[in-house]
Formats: sequence, structure tokens, C-alpha cells
Amino acid sequence: MQEIHRSDGAELVSELEALFSSLARTGIGLADGALTTTQRLALIELVDSGPLRLGALAERIGAADPTVSRAIDGLVAAGIVERRADPEDRRAVLHLATAQGRAWVTRRRSEVAAALDEALERLTPADCARLSHLVHKLNGELLLATTRRSSPYPALLASR
Repeated sequence: MQEIHRSDGAELVSELEALFSSLARTGIGLADGALTTTQRLALIELVDSGPLRLGALAERIGAADPTVSRAIDGLVAAGIVERRADPEDRRAVLHLATAQGRAWVTRRRSEVAAALDEALERLTPADCARLSHLVHKLNGELLLATTRRSSPYPALLASR
């Protein structure tokens, strides 16, 4: 197996794009009404994090407020997200997944997991374990890099 080096970032991007594209085409995507990528990200974040204000949601999924606002409008119209007044500040609005939205995410995750399980059956247990470990490690490194870029104290984070 060929090692991936820093110079192979473009090749890894290509492989990850193909993976994400394949996963996006699995399961219920079109059967439940197609959601945009922003809508899927917003819904998953609301299910995982609970109620959020628009700005916090936009920051978490890495999208602009107006883009997320349009995405939320569609999710509200579909009945999978609702808006509520923020009990801490009645002028503010919280967005939260409805039971239907939570069920959508649960079904989606099950279908993607089933597709992955089918593909992973053709790998050795050692390759599966290594893949899982490396993806976990890569996610941690990407999170750290993102935190460093957005921190007002990058020198402090660099010393960690």
C-alpha cells in the first residue's frame, strides 16, 4: 500500500470527493425530497447539537448566514426544523430539529452505514481498523488546524 504524503493532498481530495459523492447518492436522499448540502449539514448539526441560533448554526457548518437562512426556510417548510423564541432572549430565534427531522437523520445514518458496511466487507479486519483509526486521526488534525486558523491566539495553540 502506497503511503500518502503531504504532496499527495490533491490526490486525497480527489478520493474524498469521490467518497462523499458516492455516500451522498446512497439511501433516502431523493425518496424523502432532496435536501441541499447546506440543508443536510444544518439538520445534522441541529440533531447533534440541539437548538441553535442562526449565526451559531452558520458558524458550525461553515456557511454564510443568508445561505443558512434560506436552507432553514426550506427545512421549516418541510416540517423537519422548527423555530422557537429563545427563552434567554425572546427577541432571538432558536432552530431545532422536529421528530421528523431527527427520524430523517437516523434513517440517513443507517443507510449510509449499511452502504459502508457492504463496502467494508471486502476489506480485511486489519484494513478496516486502520482506516477507522486514520480517519479519526485526520479529523482531529483538521479540527486542530481549523481551530488554529480561527483563534485570536494562534501562537498559544501552536505550542500545544
